[in-house]
Amino acid sequence: MSEQQRGLFAQIRTVIVVTLIAAMVWLLAESRMVRSRTIEAQVTLTSGQPTGEIEFVMRQTSGDAPVRSVTVEIEGSTAGLDRFARELQNRVELHLGREVPPRPGEYTLDLRSVLRGSPNLDVHGVTIKAITPAEIVIEVDELETRELALLPLLPPGVQTDGSPRIEPASVRLSAPSRLLADLKTQTATVTISAAQLAQLTPGRLETVPGGVVEIEGIAPTDWATSISPAQVDVLLTLKTVTQQLELDPLPVQVLIAPGEIGDWRVEIDDTDRDLVGVLIEGPVEGVEALRSKSTRPRAYVLLSFEDLERGVSAKPAQIMNLPPGCRVVSPERTVGLRISREPTTETSPAQPGEDSGP
Repeated sequence: MSEQQRGLFAQIRTVIVVTLIAAMVWLLAESRMVRSRTIEAQVTLTSGQPTGEIEFVMRQTSGDAPVRSVTVEIEGSTAGLDRFARELQNRVELHLGREVPPRPGEYTLDLRSVLRGSPNLDVHGVTIKAITPAEIVIEVDELETRELALLPLLPPGVQTDGSPRIEPASVRLSAPSRLLADLKTQTATVTISAAQLAQLTPGRLETVPGGVVEIEGIAPTDWATSISPAQVDVLLTLKTVTQQLELDPLPVQVLIAPGEIGDWRVEIDDTDRDLVGVLIEGPVEGVEALRSKSTRPRAYVLLSFEDLERGVSAKPAQIMNLPPGCRVVSPERTVGLRISREPTTETSPAQPGEDSGP
């Protein structure tokens, strides 16, 4: 290799070395240069595990609305800012028992102090200049559980055969102790609407599923509150819906045994020949059949052989041919009677010598 070529290679090597050194110096200076950065982070609350047998819950009470996110302004080297951002992970975590004291009360937390106290965010050369908002208010309370009996609420006027049964018969209410301290009721209710009852068949045990449990003084929006189970089934039997109807006058008939027909004369007092003011009560369908005359009831007096022999002067009237479920609710009517034997024609025996016929 000639002297000229060796000189050229030396110059190239010098340029490369100088360039590398300059780049390293620039990178070092860049990493140590003080810069500012703004990071937006979400605020999260973590209750953690219960302390022994006591379980605590917490919530924000800052102003009208909880603080969802904060703006963190930091200052430092580029490398330090990058590391801080990686450790922060865009979250400001407030742990019960660490940043938040594990006992009932209301606490005002300085978020700048919270971040400074985090070991993971103790990055050399990085300064937390400001956090907006600077403070957050946390309420801590003890979580209590009560068991409440369940009561059904039916629309006014609804009647049932027996008491409705709820499955299960009680619910568990978990809520902060301050909320339960103001609770005055010891029962929960489940409301059955008229629309739900309209789907049931009267006289038959049926189930209304998915009744929503409600507790007076407890709203669905109350914090850290739960009802278990939140829905229950109600078993009930609706009484059959009835109506009343006064029948038109009913002619009274006399019924006697077929073997006695023709042997007795039975007359009904003129004032009792028709039953007037007979009141019938029964299901809507049955009463409607009577009203439309599609079913025609009959009034009768039933006389036994003993009644005929004794010649009773009165017997209670009865009503037949009523629709299923219908019954007489008016007072019992007594029909006056006059009973006598029918006269018989006696034939004298033929005398000797008399012509007994052809």
